[in-house]
Parts: sequence; C-alpha cells; structure tokens
Amino acid sequence: MADPAGPSSPTLSLSAGSVLELSPDGVVRCAAEAGFPLAGVRFTDPRAQAPAVADAVRRTGVRLLDVEVVRLGPAGVTDADRRLADTAAVLDAAFLLTVSEDPDEGRTTASVAALAEILAGSATRVTLEPMAFTAVRSRAAAERIARAVPGTVVLPDALHLHRMREPLDAPWPAELVGYAQLTDAGPGAHPESAELLAHEARHDRVPPGDGVLDLAGFLAALPAGVPLAVEVQSDVLAAEHAPLDRAVLLRKAASAVVTGGS
Repeated sequence: MADPAGPSSPTLSLSAGSVLELSPDGVVRCAAEAGFPLAGVRFTDPRAQAPAVADAVRRTGVRLLDVEVVRLGPAGVTDADRRLADTAAVLDAAFLLTVSEDPDEGRTTASVAALAEILAGSATRVTLEPMAFTAVRSRAAAERIARAVPGTVVLPDALHLHRMREPLDAPWPAELVGYAQLTDAGPGAHPESAELLAHEARHDRVPPGDGVLDLAGFLAALPAGVPLAVEVQSDVLAAEHAPLDRAVLLRKAASAVVTGGS
C-alpha cells in the first residue's frame, strides 16, 4: 500500500466509530459516497467479513487506513487477535489499531511486539492508542512502548489527549505517529471516572470544530501530512442523521478545521 497521505496536506478517513451501525464493507462504500479517500473498519468476524471489504475497496478505490481493534489483556495475543492482524495484513490496511487493558507495561510491550511480528513483511503497522480509561493512560507510556517495538506508532486522539490532561499543542516526533484521530468535545465538566470517560468517548463526541478543544494546536503539533481519521461516536448525530448524511457532515466539519475555515 502506498503512503496514505501526501507530503503536506492531511488526508481524511472515515472511522468505523462514526458510522457504527454499518457493516465493514458498508463503511468503505459510505466513505466513498461521502468523499473520504480513506476508511477504517471494525470487524466482528474478520474472516467472514474480509472478502466483502476487499470487494468494496476494489470497487470504490477507497483505501483502508486502519482495522480495529485489538484489546490486549494480561493473557497476551489471543487467536482472535492473530486473526484480526492477519486480516489487516491481507487487506493491506496501513495500521492495526491496538489498545491495552493490561496494567503491566512490560507485558503490554511484549504483546505489541508479538503483533508486530505477525505483521512483519506486510504493509500494516501496529498503532497503540493511549486513553485515560485503559491501561496505557499517558502519552509518555505509549511512546515508551512504541519506541521499544520498531515500526510501532502511537495514535493521538484529540479527545483522549485532552482527557488525559496532555497538552494538545505539544509536538509529536514524526517517527512515532502514523495517523491521528480528529474529533471534539463539548463544554461539559471533565468526567472523573473511567466509566464516564468511556461513555463520553463512545457516545458523546461532537464534530470537529463544534466543541472546545484546541484543534488548531493539535493539528499544528502533528507531523506534516499524516492522515486524519474522523472519529465522532455520537448518539445525538446517530439519532438525527442517516449514516451517509452523518459522514458528509463530518467530512465537511473536518475539512473546515483542517483548512482553518477557508
């Protein structure tokens, strides 16, 4: 797979989380109709669903930015994780999105290394996403793990960085970021519990530019040209807009943020 971004301007991807009611191949088709050149997919049965995704990619020309999601636990890489990694590689996805629910950083690092070994020789790389309600809950921890496993990158998400109380405008090393997730947060109080943080991330996001996050600072801190996955899991948007209309709305909102409203 070729580099999914140009040398300077970010390329937008429709994240699976923004249109969760769609099948994986449906996300690819929706991305194409909404004007996204990239898409991310979330599988429930990778081997059964992969052929339809491959067909949608072939027919639409949309490329796969990421495949979701490996949730690493204390038991390490499972057979289900291996199947998902194999599917990501076969589909030529650029990244395999990974989070950790293992509180032992050493074990998490070993599991990430095991995933990277499965993907060796393919175009797919492991990306580790830090979140305040997972075991990797700081940027520093995610960077340590990524640096320990060559080829692994960190996935910055504007909402998660904000909720981890990380500065959005702190620059990222180019070698540690493959893409980023663009989203926004409403003006409400900072959720204090893991349950509330997870609920916000999965149900209460708002379109880029409609919230309170310093997205201009976030974008300026990223390496030039990294793709931006537009991930807005919102019960409000899902109730008000059909998937395609929602995807178009989010593409327009993201484009306005990226271009500074021009």
